[in-house]
Amino acid sequence: MVLEARGLDVTPGMITLFKSVDDQSTVDALEIIYAEEVGHVAYGSKWFHFLCGRHELDPKVTFHELVQTYFKGNLKPPFNDEKRAEAGIPLDFYWPIAVS
Repeated sequence: MVLEARGLDVTPGMITLFKSVDDQSTVDALEIIYAEEVGHVAYGSKWFHFLCGRHELDPKVTFHELVQTYFKGNLKPPFNDEKRAEAGIPLDFYWPIAVS
């Protein structure tokens, strides 16, 4: 829900970049990856919420604690809020622990 979600943030810009240099094969590959990335992040979010519920943990608090414990540095915008929401990651999961 950190690195996979980052793929949601950066892939649209990468697609634009490769379109600008007429690299259609890379654009095609990135578009497939981007379309599948929402599902990957959604599965992670689903299971994370399930396990937090099983252990009676607040998912948002637990996510913040895990990111601050195991992720080097802070989360950095820009974020693709629309695709993150589509994948089940609400704004209050990542914006409060982001460096602006």
